[in-house]
Amino acid sequence: MCVDDGRAGFFNRPAFLGLLAGVAAPFAAGAGGVEAAAAAERIPHVPLPEPRGPLSRGNAIAASLARGSTLVNATYSRVEALAAAIEDRGVRANVLDLLRTPRALYAERHPTPASRTSVRDALAQAGFVGADAPVRGIFPPGTEPEATTSVQPFWSAPGSSDGSHHAYPGGLAVHESFNASMARAFASTYDDHYFGGRPTVSSDTVIAAALYHDIMKTVVFGWNENGTLFDELPIAGTGAHHVLSGAEAIVRAETPRFVTTLLSAHAAPSLGDEAKVADWCRAAAIVAGVDPVEYGLVRRDGASYVLAVDPVPLEAFVNHLSDHDYVVSVHAMHVVSARLQQRWSRVRSLRTLAPTFAWYRAMVLTRTTALALYDTLARRGPDGFDGALLRSEMQLTPLRA
Repeated sequence: MCVDDGRAGFFNRPAFLGLLAGVAAPFAAGAGGVEAAAAAERIPHVPLPEPRGPLSRGNAIAASLARGSTLVNATYSRVEALAAAIEDRGVRANVLDLLRTPRALYAERHPTPASRTSVRDALAQAGFVGADAPVRGIFPPGTEPEATTSVQPFWSAPGSSDGSHHAYPGGLAVHESFNASMARAFASTYDDHYFGGRPTVSSDTVIAAALYHDIMKTVVFGWNENGTLFDELPIAGTGAHHVLSGAEAIVRAETPRFVTTLLSAHAAPSLGDEAKVADWCRAAAIVAGVDPVEYGLVRRDGASYVLAVDPVPLEAFVNHLSDHDYVVSVHAMHVVSARLQQRWSRVRSLRTLAPTFAWYRAMVLTRTTALALYDTLARRGPDGFDGALLRSEMQLTPLRA
């Protein structure tokens, strides 16, 4: 999720935040907390995979920051451990491939400018984008057949757009690690409360869906040279990354049931929001170059479309629930970013660390996270926040690609 689009209207936020606090505890302590949690779970260290090829300058700078972060290294190991726990060999192989060597196979189905424009036109005809929507919003830089740079690594990608949740190098790994852990906990809780402890809700499916549904943020949210991020095109009323991740799942031959589960992250397929999920299934199919009816994602219902997977599996609802970290992490980012901006404007010597505020913010948050700093502010006040920030700054070195 990138922004609060009102989809939580039926969601009990106080109850969720209570559960969130317990699961988020390892992250609240910053890098040390993540390392301690990893050690407690006996998660072996996994080296960060090398990029598939040369990176653009902005992506290279972000990768250098992420590579030097203890937080990012520990979190990536956690993500790999979650992916390795998926028992389905095909799904596990796809998830690990996307984590280790991100690429947009959906884009390879449309290798020419004309074919890519036709995808945009088909989405526009369906009412999912404007007729003049930029084609690069569907096929971002790095996905062209003649591209001289590759898509950024998963471990250096941000979790969202500029100023939103986890918008720092390594933020996507933190976001997906958290969501997949939440999904596993939700599945276990449903099993305990509704099925007598029998393993009924598929842990495989909910972990895979949580790791899969944001994966195209590696493509959509590339880093500009000044530390800002690529703009994201809305598709069918949600961020392009969501639909493009669904398209990637289709191209990788995931089942209609899994694709529907994946695309339920931004809206539960119930309480009137079923049509949103059906639209995202149709849009993803257009991008993937398949017929959504023939693929088994939707079916005709008069002049409209409804989900073909009916009834929708419980795993789809768990995937939706597990993606609600944004209710606190977006707020934390807004509060912390404003304070970082004030400090950047006031302390001129910070320009020796980074040439722009965006890179300064990235340098700080890649090591501590906005949520950790927000918790410090909430518990210890402005003086505690400033002290923690100063200690973090003392560990930084001038930015180099």
